[in-house]
Amino acid sequence: MLLSARMRRLLLAAVAVALAAPVPAHAAEPIMPLADVQVGARCAGLTVVRGTQVSSFDVEVLDVIGERPQTARILVRVSGPAVDATGIGPGFSGSPVLCPGEDGSSRTIGAISDTIGEFGGRTVLATPIEAILAQLPDPPAALPAAVAGARSLAAPLTIAGLRPSLAASFARAARRAGRVLFSSPAGSRATFAPQPLVPGSAVIAAVASGDISIGVLGTVAYVDGPIAWMFGHPLESSRGAGRRSLFLQDAFVHTVVNNPIAVPDASTYKLGSPGNDIGTITSDGPSAVVGRFGAPPPSFLLRVTARDLRTGRVTSSLTRVADEGDVGLPEGISALGLAGSAAVAESAGAILAGAPASQSGDMCVRVTLRELREPLRFCNAYAVDGEVPNALAGAVADDMAAVVGVLDGYRFGTLHPTAVDVGLRVRSGMSQAFIVGANVVGAARRGRAVKVRLRLRRTRTGVTSTRTIRVLVPSDTASGNRSLRLLGTPADVGRDPDDPGELDVVFEEQDGGDDPGPQSLVEVRSAIGRLQHYDGVTAAFSGESPRRVYRDPQLRISGRTTVRVRIRR
Repeated sequence: MLLSARMRRLLLAAVAVALAAPVPAHAAEPIMPLADVQVGARCAGLTVVRGTQVSSFDVEVLDVIGERPQTARILVRVSGPAVDATGIGPGFSGSPVLCPGEDGSSRTIGAISDTIGEFGGRTVLATPIEAILAQLPDPPAALPAAVAGARSLAAPLTIAGLRPSLAASFARAARRAGRVLFSSPAGSRATFAPQPLVPGSAVIAAVASGDISIGVLGTVAYVDGPIAWMFGHPLESSRGAGRRSLFLQDAFVHTVVNNPIAVPDASTYKLGSPGNDIGTITSDGPSAVVGRFGAPPPSFLLRVTARDLRTGRVTSSLTRVADEGDVGLPEGISALGLAGSAAVAESAGAILAGAPASQSGDMCVRVTLRELREPLRFCNAYAVDGEVPNALAGAVADDMAAVVGVLDGYRFGTLHPTAVDVGLRVRSGMSQAFIVGANVVGAARRGRAVKVRLRLRRTRTGVTSTRTIRVLVPSDTASGNRSLRLLGTPADVGRDPDDPGELDVVFEEQDGGDDPGPQSLVEVRSAIGRLQHYDGVTAAFSGESPRRVYRDPQLRISGRTTVRVRIRR
């Protein structure tokens, strides 16, 4: 099989990473126990505010809240050129604080981790270093939560690889789900060499890596050989998700976006892009996230190929998605839901030169699982006459989310995707016609098919045409005049029914737990097959259920009509 140039580059890059020398181990810095931290101490903080270079800023210890390191926090005030203009916000979490010890040497007392809602964001909380280092690469039992009212700095996700309009739709969908999503302008990955992570380095814990990258941006708090501690708090839940298997990435910080209000949806934050996969995030605990330099986590390739049916132009995107199946899906859902929806939406939107509201096309999805010999497949056609630009992106993203909903809904075993391949074919304009009339051709007899000629009229052009279809007359249909209802399929909506001005984007949807979902691999296959929706004409005589009678592969037939049929014996 011949490999595309892009695939060859991807494979060569993977080999290069595998053969590269390991990231040099950083010697562990001396630490200061919480009991020795002095109020009024003048200290230094480390973080990245531009590029990959670590900068320092001034830190003053204002108070120590609590006595037990696991639940205590250190109240600090920051200052200096690196932070005066912006204050502290998401992306700074994990920035280490170093104070002079009795011998005058610098010692790590902890890492900035939480805001307190102060305007300007200069007074924040730090997690004691003892609590951070208590989070082992193999996570221990959950620890109690810390200071009431504090808000961790790393809750927002950063997604890279989406066009601005799509990124805005995903951000609004995230907001409706109670999450914050930032968008990075980078389309793939940064072009710098792998960085040796040291305290203060920018870092990303990522669920997806490649043309679509999704993760949480933060800062390295402490390094000891091949192990790095970061963030100073959990990635997701208030207590940490436990064992993880995510990409550990270095990062490039474009800027610190200044917003001193310091509320969840409007605060100072670091705008950054993913760099290189340099290891695996293995632990997500109440006081730190831990990763190992070296091998990346188990993952699978998500490939989306899109074709413009009018011009023949073809694009392809490649994303690796972290597979957390063997650690029990700690967050309850796989990363494929968000990554897959984002990847297909971006490809569907980017393939056309512009953003037409009316689009037609189709999508075929193939999911290869380690547990099944044959891949799972389905294909759907789309004819979208939307009120928002690129509404087709919302339609295909919704179907992709439904695929992942089936896989995540299987509760009686662990499914391991090995590859997800998506093929999109898109063109501008609607391939749609409405039924404007019908008549019966020839005699109609019970138990036989009767010919019905549909009269159609194309949208936009108004061109008329006909289609002759065959409709079976049930053998138990009473003779005489009967009404035959013919119903087409309407255009796909592709927008949020609750907000017609928004794309229909699903953000990390979870069920309520009442539905057991598919109970066998056979049912998983059946559920995936049912995602293939019928988009043709149905017919029904009075008193019977509609039956599928005709589908035109090139044309979405919409509308409805009723024709009188005389049934003979």
